[in-house]
Amino acid sequence: MGLGMEMDGCGKCARIFMFISNFIIWLGSILLLVLGIYTVVDKPFLEELLGTQVYAAAAYIIIAVGVVAFFISFLGCFGALKEIKCLLLLYFIITLLMFIVLLVGGILGYVYHGKAEDTVRNTLLQKMKAYDPEDPNSRLTRAFDDTQMALKCCGVDKPEDWRSYNKNYDAVLNTVPMSCCMKNSEGETMKCNNPVQESNQYEDGCYEKTKEMVEKYGLIIGGVGIVIALLMLLGLVFSCILFQMIN
Repeated sequence: MGLGMEMDGCGKCARIFMFISNFIIWLGSILLLVLGIYTVVDKPFLEELLGTQVYAAAAYIIIAVGVVAFFISFLGCFGALKEIKCLLLLYFIITLLMFIVLLVGGILGYVYHGKAEDTVRNTLLQKMKAYDPEDPNSRLTRAFDDTQMALKCCGVDKPEDWRSYNKNYDAVLNTVPMSCCMKNSEGETMKCNNPVQESNQYEDGCYEKTKEMVEKYGLIIGGVGIVIALLMLLGLVFSCILFQMIN
């Protein structure tokens, strides 16, 4: 069955380091799962507004990576402690595939980052033109309102975008949707148009707010992903050492 015998000091050190690295991977996989699930549950309005499955797909990929990393780390810890060669070999193969996936995903994310920004901005402008305040129950109107209220933003780049791109708004009375209006300390929406009261409306554009939110989570997820990838690389090295040293 490939069970190992007593190892020398070098083998024991390799086993300890492999166990530690996989334990950290296990903790990182839990963090990825939490972030992925939070993204799916808490930010569905962005998927509806952008009209794409990319946002949700990215969250599901994060969850999938977290699940696989969770079981890989357990497999590595168990194989190292019990010195079972077949488990170490299986661990090496799966970890190598996961490392390649993380590497390719990181490269593609970097390459298409700029293109994605332009696509998001253009999509927001198109959806703004189609926004209909007379139909508050439409999926588009509700998604735009939810986005502005959740991210505390107004328009794509600035509140004036509503007057420039949507025929339902003008520069005199009805300047922005009610979802652009701030809430007071009691959670009630304050009046910011008709008449215009700019001090009561959000001033930041939703495009920048969306970018900030994505970059915030991307930084956390990217950092965790890099740590996991590096630890996987160490796991590959230690698993080879242990595999060769087990009699």
